Amino acid sequence: MKPLLLLLIFSLSLSLSFAQKDMPAFGKIDKSDLNMKDCDFDKGADAVKLIDWGNLYYDRGVPDVSFLNTIYEKRVRIKILKESGLSYANAAIDYYDNNNEEKILKVDAYTYNLDEAGNVKATEVNKSSIYSKRINKFYSTMIIAFPEAKVGSVVEFKYKMERRTDMNLKDWLFQARIPTRYSEYQINVPVFYRFSVQPTVVDSIEVKEDVKDGLITTNDGILTTQILKKNFIMHNLIGIRDEPFMGSARDYQQRLEFQLSQVDYGDGRVRDLRKTWADVIKVLNDDPDFGKQLEWAPAAAQSIIDEAKRIPDIESRMKFIYNSVRKSMSWDGDESIYSFDGISKSFAAKSGSSGDINLLLVCLLNKADIATSPILFSTRENGLVNKFYPFLKQFNTVMAYVKLYNQFFILDATDRVSGYKLVPESIVNTQGFIVEGEKGRWIDVVDTKHKYKVMAAVHGEIDDAGVMKGECLVNCNDYARKQRCEEWLKNKDQFKAEYFTKPYTALKIEELTVNNVDADSLPLEQKVKFTSTLNSSGNYKYFTANLFSDLDKNPFVADERIADIDFGFQQDYTIFGNYTIPEGYTFDALPENISMIMPDTSIIFTRTMQADENLLNVRMSLEFKRTFYPVSYYAEFKEFYKKLFAKLNEQIVIKKKGT
Repeated sequence: MKPLLLLLIFSLSLSLSFAQKDMPAFGKIDKSDLNMKDCDFDKGADAVKLIDWGNLYYDRGVPDVSFLNTIYEKRVRIKILKESGLSYANAAIDYYDNNNEEKILKVDAYTYNLDEAGNVKATEVNKSSIYSKRINKFYSTMIIAFPEAKVGSVVEFKYKMERRTDMNLKDWLFQARIPTRYSEYQINVPVFYRFSVQPTVVDSIEVKEDVKDGLITTNDGILTTQILKKNFIMHNLIGIRDEPFMGSARDYQQRLEFQLSQVDYGDGRVRDLRKTWADVIKVLNDDPDFGKQLEWAPAAAQSIIDEAKRIPDIESRMKFIYNSVRKSMSWDGDESIYSFDGISKSFAAKSGSSGDINLLLVCLLNKADIATSPILFSTRENGLVNKFYPFLKQFNTVMAYVKLYNQFFILDATDRVSGYKLVPESIVNTQGFIVEGEKGRWIDVVDTKHKYKVMAAVHGEIDDAGVMKGECLVNCNDYARKQRCEEWLKNKDQFKAEYFTKPYTALKIEELTVNNVDADSLPLEQKVKFTSTLNSSGNYKYFTANLFSDLDKNPFVADERIADIDFGFQQDYTIFGNYTIPEGYTFDALPENISMIMPDTSIIFTRTMQADENLLNVRMSLEFKRTFYPVSYYAEFKEFYKKLFAKLNEQIVIKKKGT
């Protein structure tokens, strides 16, 4: 056996030393950090990561399991600046504990405060405040609950994780939801492992690299090989906060991603380990929690299959099975591409994850002679998929893909309110990977047929006292219907507040009726009765016609933005209004009839108003022809929105005749 081949199967001992002038030792707290009131490079933050440090190296493997293990050390120090930052006084560490593939070996954690004398007081986190919770069959999370944490505290923890793998390095996120003052990732890799690194960074990054001899312990003695040591360091990174219509925050986090590409045996032989999507297909087809689940339908579901087969029209048959599954199964909120407990058990329980429910759907469709494939997605909230990075960890959900004639359908049976023709909201404007054939294939998922569509028709009558009594019919179609149905079913009081009470504080909602919740082919109908006392100044009274439109507040007011604007779907808003004013009053000033168009013609706003004695007819429409705007377009987009909302909310003025 060649010496360098031996390197793969025996332990590796490294002498690791660090000399970071920017990073104080664990437990050594600077009083200036405890006295800190704000983050100087990201004002107004809830909390700030003072230190985010990681180190990865190799150690002795487990016989018949892994050639070498990787050891991952992690250290985090956080300053809590506001009440809203106290959530960081509970740290969560996810790990893959199936067959003990990842084990957290040691955790140390402390809370630091200043006592009355101004001295640093360290409070150790007791073992009882460090515990694990199972997430699913494969993953658990370790929780660290910090005692005595309050605004002004600093919390710090470190841990060591043993990973039974030599085939991958942990990726690294430099940026977080809160600002990070110092972030460093150190890797120590034997040179016979060749990793490709995909950096996603825009700020300055410092990279230190060194190659030194390391010691390899074998049964025959000590061998020497070279170790590549690389440090990646970044400073003063602002937090990635949620912005309106931003997609996934992770897409904007600066990070490093690693892939083991080759092993060099040192004798002229190089083993290529780069995976392909064909490899992914094979793994999935052989997986008992994925491909094997599709081979047999649950016996209890045979009646659904039999009834479906009696429907001659294929599309109607597909609709029947889709409705049968989604209306009989309850989604537990867990997103997964797998059915860990099995589709038979989930069907019996009438509950499961997205993997349980949608793999059941795929299975039943195929058994009913409707050719169906699983399709994998990373939802818009989870983040973009890199098609050149063939790893399953990128995906967080699975759905059913059916191609009929010249069209295709993507079905998500966790959705109880949408019809089968609507592309699921969570994955519209993304890419899906269809698990079919030997290599699979990618498709772009867009929906040009359906929009976020809201129509409001308002009738108001104003009396001599300036009180308007009115009623309104709001119809929501497509994606607007889906969103509102879900919110209505979840909490009716909150639904009323979010759409009718909070946005229109000058109105008193007398009555609200919601219809067609269970009829997915019909618009969601909302009928509201209201009263409102008009604002007045002397003999003048005024009101706005922008009521119940879903356009009550401009979401794009921030001076700067880091994220692209991703609506996901096209939008269409229409407001009709007719208002009568009392005898003896006249319309003093009406907003002008206008048409506003974005320079690229992607957004069109029109408004017409026509008064005939004491009756006013209003029509406003807003149409979006694009779903995505890059952040470089934000200044122009923001200015258009500023003018748009100024026009939407212009006041209609009435006054007494003869004054």
